[in-house]
Amino acid sequence: MNESYKPLMAQSLEERQLRTWKACRDAMLLGPVSHISAIDMWKVERPSRTGLAVNKLHVTVAEPRLSRLTSPDAYVHCWQRLDSRHIRSTSDGIEVLKAEATWALMAKGTPIDGMVELGESMIRHNRTTEAKLREFVEGESFQCKEKCRDALTLMDPHSDSPKETQTRLCLLSYGLWGFAANYTVPGAMFNGGAPVTLDLADSDLLIGIEYDGDQHRTDKTQWRRDAWKRRQLESMGWTIVAVTQLDLSDEPHRAAFAMSIAAIRARKSGRPVALSTPISWRKVACRLRRMRRS
Repeated sequence: MNESYKPLMAQSLEERQLRTWKACRDAMLLGPVSHISAIDMWKVERPSRTGLAVNKLHVTVAEPRLSRLTSPDAYVHCWQRLDSRHIRSTSDGIEVLKAEATWALMAKGTPIDGMVELGESMIRHNRTTEAKLREFVEGESFQCKEKCRDALTLMDPHSDSPKETQTRLCLLSYGLWGFAANYTVPGAMFNGGAPVTLDLADSDLLIGIEYDGDQHRTDKTQWRRDAWKRRQLESMGWTIVAVTQLDLSDEPHRAAFAMSIAAIRARKSGRPVALSTPISWRKVACRLRRMRRS
């Protein structure tokens, strides 16, 4: 992921946190901030797709009667298993649902791919770990537990941005497995000694995939760095594919992207590569579990 983009992302997350913080101070809340609001308080990226109201202050209470006493500006959820173990307080006394509980409760209303994005973002920002998420799912009672298990199967804790997650999931949905996230290329370094990494890589066939956001085009330094990096990797036998938001924007573009990757795999392996129609996330997760057991 482009280093120059990270401060911009951090600034956006900081702004969301401050807005949520102010809304909490101005409202009467009888439960911890949760769901979208807790994601903002934890300063992680929201999932790109969710059925939850994104402009509401979300709160979770243990007893339904408390929802009537909470601020009318808040969207109140009820989770009867909620207790102090699931809550963390800020320095000024605002209660926030812990990261693991926030992630799990988001499953109601968020598709599996959105849960994968959110989980990987939380891990990337050091708010939780894959092991802690698994421990929560297996040890707590809440709705959509199976969806969370499937999302955990699809997660890669090495993902470095939501767009990398979306790109990898696109390939998985068409049956294209075996791409590692944030892959460090052996023997390749920038002049300053920093290792060369790829957003996604098939290290056996030397296929690299790089997500190019707008900053890769508009930032002169980044553009030159990308060009140098790709020349070096191509001289080592790698085939590098640049992906943009257009490639992920709708199903026809996603299908075209998947077909191009399948064609490159076929050419480099000398064998035909079967490409499926989009598979449901449940089926993808089941296939991955079977592959890992074999």
